[in-house]
Amino acid sequence: MSKIEYDELVQLLQEKKIGHLRFVLEGDSEKDFLRWCEEHGVEPSDDAAEFYLEQTEISAMDRQVIDDEDYGIWN
Repeated sequence: MSKIEYDELVQLLQEKKIGHLRFVLEGDSEKDFLRWCEEHGVEPSDDAAEFYLEQTEISAMDRQVIDDEDYGIWN
């Protein structure tokens, strides 16, 4: 079975046709998510996947701000 394209996964999630768990398992983050679950002692579930996505989005936003040369700390 081939993976669903990311844009299609986002659309399906937004339309509530799939849950967060399927979104993560069908996407590029599957291995990272499963490792995260193991490290945190949680079973892969829709709630765990939603929390994982929230945490990785926050982390990515933090890195983007810090890495942004216009942020001011690099000047």
